[in-house]
Amino acid sequence: MGLFRSSQSTRGGFRRASFGTLLIVCGIAAGVFAGVPMLHQSLTMTQTPVQLSCVELLRGGIPENTSIVVLRDAQVHPPGELELNVDGGAASPMLGKVQAVLAHPRAAVLVDRLVRGDVLPRGMTKRPGPQPLRLTPGRETAEAALNETKETGSLTVHVSEDPTAKLICKIADRLSLPIPDGMQQAAEIPSFSLKPASLIATQRDALLWCVGGGLSMAFGLILCGSSPIGWWAVLSPISALIGLPGVILRNGRGGFITWFLSLIAGGAALAAGYHLAFEMGRLGQAGGIWLWQSAGLLSASFGLAAILGTLLSIRSKRRMGDDNHDALATMVPSVTSSSTKKHRRNTENEESSAEPRPAALQSMISTNDYTRRYLDPRLNVSVNMETAADVQKQTESLERLQFDSPLIIEIARGEDTIEATVQVGCRNLVLAMTDCLDENLRLRMVSILEDGHVVISGNGADERLTDTTDGDTSSLRMHVTGKAAKLVTKHLEVAAEIAEKRRTKMVLLEPNEWRDVIHYSERCMADTLHHAHLEKWDISSASYGRFAFPPQEVSIPAMV
Repeated sequence: MGLFRSSQSTRGGFRRASFGTLLIVCGIAAGVFAGVPMLHQSLTMTQTPVQLSCVELLRGGIPENTSIVVLRDAQVHPPGELELNVDGGAASPMLGKVQAVLAHPRAAVLVDRLVRGDVLPRGMTKRPGPQPLRLTPGRETAEAALNETKETGSLTVHVSEDPTAKLICKIADRLSLPIPDGMQQAAEIPSFSLKPASLIATQRDALLWCVGGGLSMAFGLILCGSSPIGWWAVLSPISALIGLPGVILRNGRGGFITWFLSLIAGGAALAAGYHLAFEMGRLGQAGGIWLWQSAGLLSASFGLAAILGTLLSIRSKRRMGDDNHDALATMVPSVTSSSTKKHRRNTENEESSAEPRPAALQSMISTNDYTRRYLDPRLNVSVNMETAADVQKQTESLERLQFDSPLIIEIARGEDTIEATVQVGCRNLVLAMTDCLDENLRLRMVSILEDGHVVISGNGADERLTDTTDGDTSSLRMHVTGKAAKLVTKHLEVAAEIAEKRRTKMVLLEPNEWRDVIHYSERCMADTLHHAHLEKWDISSASYGRFAFPPQEVSIPAMV
């Protein structure tokens, strides 16, 4: 369900999740509590009515083939005015507060919607306490039923079981609360709720309520599932829990297998919704069960959210792949021509303050035939939670460019170990590495093209990245700058130019692929330096996740 590639702050995620939760609540109110009963009643209007007396209905229950009953001896007793104690003499302080609220003039509309009329056999005197035959809530409902009995002498109603008294007794029993004798007696005998047929909504109106409620819940689930987790999860844990199923598709994640499984789950939820509503809930049939019907609508909403979220996630993923150059344009300043780029790069190389490689060392490397076997550096997540001040300053500037939060790692070569930070950003096109060695801040940006070619940029503080070097496996660039944000811009400019020359695009990197990207880029850089006669290495084939050396076409990850 998490479908949007979000570059917003956690505050935006909080607003999105809050609005999604509001949509879910409104959808439940409209679909479950209003739409489902309306649809069930409207579907039963096509059934053949059965004429019964009130006593026959109480003794025999709801007929097997129909829920529409004509009570030929019905007498309607409209609800009276509520006897509210506004003087504070209620049995409990809580009850007194409730009565005080209901006694307020502005609560009259609410009271009129809650009161219920009673139906008794003609000529029978009404006794105190709950009655077994009651009209659905609303003073207008009782007035309509009373008018119908006066005009026709009978009352045509939709009959359903009324478990209110039994439910109240069960809850009170579990909470060890006192239960009035009248309520206990009402729970022991069958109770029915009667809806006048003249007030039953049309199928069109009922479908609008159900479909509107289902869509509201589905879009609410999508919004909650696509919201990036942040500090707001502490303040709104319900929204965070609702959005957990969307983690697998959130922030542009997911692949073919993930999408396929999500679509299967969505289709299964839709099928389960039909089974729950029509088979178990008997929607539109006699003896329908509201609980199962509501569960069917909820299941269908979850299924719809899963399918829509998957389709939009696929669309978002494809747009990110097709708009790589558009993404670069937002980060890279416009350049008038390729000659200007070359002139700028040559000027930077000429102004570099890095010292050239010593002539004696270069002569030894060129003449010596001895090569060392290349071994991957050892990478581990550091237990250290803090970095140097200069490193922290650069990582914070990258975070302002929508890079991920820095991950502190340890890079070990032989007996030497250094700590560095790793961040993925620029819409997952660049992996940034930052470390500080001998008080020298070292910056490195890495991007990988779809044909496996690696583009690496450094700030000149790394002795291996002190010049421009091009090879079959990688292109190495050095830019004189001490700011990570500026190096990102220069790196993206070069990467876009190289990708255009090679007629390919840049690969979208996943944050959890940092090990594979570092290992693969280091091996490709060693190969380029070897063929440029700057280092001597015996480099063998290797595979790192979806990256393979010698370079091959990089596939889209199947599942994250």
